Amino acid sequence: MRKNNFDIVRLVLASVVVLVHTYDLSLAKQLEFLPHILNSRIAVEGFFAISGFLIFASYDRCKSLGEYYQNRAWRILPGYWVSTLFCLAIAFSMGSFHVGKWLVANLTFANFIEPNIPGVFSHNPDNQAMNGALWTIKIELMFYVAVPPIVWVCRRINRDLVLWTLLIASIIFRIIFFTNEKWSIQLPGQLSFFLVGTLVYYHLDWFKRNGLVLMTGAAAAYGLHLWTGWFFLRPFAIAGLTMGACQLLPHIEGPTKFGDFSYGTYILHYPIVQLVVAAGVFNVHPWLGMIGTLLLVTCAALLSWFFIEKPSLAHSKSRRLRQAALHQTTNYPAAVP
Repeated sequence: MRKNNFDIVRLVLASVVVLVHTYDLSLAKQLEFLPHILNSRIAVEGFFAISGFLIFASYDRCKSLGEYYQNRAWRILPGYWVSTLFCLAIAFSMGSFHVGKWLVANLTFANFIEPNIPGVFSHNPDNQAMNGALWTIKIELMFYVAVPPIVWVCRRINRDLVLWTLLIASIIFRIIFFTNEKWSIQLPGQLSFFLVGTLVYYHLDWFKRNGLVLMTGAAAAYGLHLWTGWFFLRPFAIAGLTMGACQLLPHIEGPTKFGDFSYGTYILHYPIVQLVVAAGVFNVHPWLGMIGTLLLVTCAALLSWFFIEKPSLAHSKSRRLRQAALHQTTNYPAAVP
């Protein structure tokens, strides 16, 4: 079976977000070229497209709804809780203990209600948010919740009709609320990227057979989107190119040979960048600040994978195997002596 590039593409997308945030949060003039050559919004949209493929695949592999939600919880929650503890440690080390409202907002995935902890990062030039990257986790969780009812409807009507209807409705929502970014980037507006990935999952053989034509079309659609500003082209262009990189390019492992470091990179980088900015490193030497940030994020991602995420996934897998073995045992008749 041909291997894919999901892990390395996700790591690249997460790294793009980290690099862009080194400028966004530091506002160092020497780094202002980064948002001109890299786009963190495209990276996030690429993440959503990959999720559309992988989450529907995960749901199809599960034997029950409970197993599906347990798998999703074990994948996302341990790292998320670690990022919460990390932010709390930062706040306490800075003598800020009024964390109640922030903690409630963070633990309920409503980070937008209270992104700041009073007294922490108050002098940083861009914002005081503890972890401004977490807005996507809320949307990711909503995707998890949405998949089972979407599949239920698909199985009772017509799968492609349902998926295309939802995709078009998402694009219409995004166009209607185009001038209100606070609304447009929420779940209905991001669903189009997610569902392009889903359609690729359900039509993977066709996608692979027509890869060159589809990628040429996606690249042309993105160019036309940049020229005209027409949003309806964007999901097909970005999600299409992302899925092409995952499924059509020659297999690339790189550092992902040793683990999936993308989630830890994404979920831990923001407070690390804020810390380096608060320490004044970017003011002394922006390039040193960026390199130091990348090294710290790399270390954090490695620790997260090997000590939190990988053990959590192993525990989840062993738990499923124990349950399956127990279920199989209870379904056999007792041995007759």
